[in-house]
Amino acid sequence: MPAVDLHSSAMAEGERNRRIYAGDIIIFRGFPAVGDLIERLRGHCRDHLGDDPERVHERKTEAWISTAADALRRAVRDDPEVDAAVVTALAAVGVDPDATCGDGLKQRVQVASNAGGSQMASSCSGSRAVSPLGAHRDTWGSNVMAQTNWWAPVYPVTPERTIALFPAWFERPVANDSAGWDFRELVRRLREEGPEADYPLLPLATEPPAGSEAMPISPEVGDLMCFSGAHLHASVPNTTGRTRLSCELRTVNASDAAAGNGATNVDGRAVRTTWQLFRRLADGERLGAMA
Repeated sequence: MPAVDLHSSAMAEGERNRRIYAGDIIIFRGFPAVGDLIERLRGHCRDHLGDDPERVHERKTEAWISTAADALRRAVRDDPEVDAAVVTALAAVGVDPDATCGDGLKQRVQVASNAGGSQMASSCSGSRAVSPLGAHRDTWGSNVMAQTNWWAPVYPVTPERTIALFPAWFERPVANDSAGWDFRELVRRLREEGPEADYPLLPLATEPPAGSEAMPISPEVGDLMCFSGAHLHASVPNTTGRTRLSCELRTVNASDAAAGNGATNVDGRAVRTTWQLFRRLADGERLGAMA
């Protein structure tokens, strides 16, 4: 069973990647650079969702929040100070910016009104900007087995309002629809139809494990969690009275990708490999083109 490890010191690139590819889940705690990044993101959240972003659902409709969440994500994406803070935070925990490529920080918003009971979300219902994500492996879409996922709460999370992993399924096949999903088609539909395009944002498990097999993980604000993109994971349906605000990023070590190193692909059938999503942290050079 993969281990969950709390770390308060930087970890060398090679050691961290080796453990991530084997399924370990690492939480880095006590790094001021991570706290600085979170503070910048909190400023963007307040600018777009109001002074108490966790309670925006008490003041605004889901349609309003969805529009605001889209604007929030664009503001975070386009903020060069966020980009610089991301590189500084990752370097602080041991990531080598010259060897590592990232796909850009994403700000996530999951409103409390998406409460859906105790089961893991099985689909993306409602507005996609603020809905929970069903059980999936990121590698089903990217086909990059050297991919590392990074996740952090921007405001406090609880087991009822966080991310959940299914560690027992790291090396066990899960039925999924990755074979019929095409990233190029997603991009085309988003360009033609906008953010609510009628095409799945990512491949999902078609026979997901029971919610009882999920392991909710609730890092503290200021923590930075990393795990393999091959881990099966999902949003915990938000049954609390607070909107969940978190951020996420995916990275790939370029040398590992070139050498074919990474987690084992146990069930992914992606028709493409999305190398072009990843840019070197140090200078923005693309990892490669879509394959």
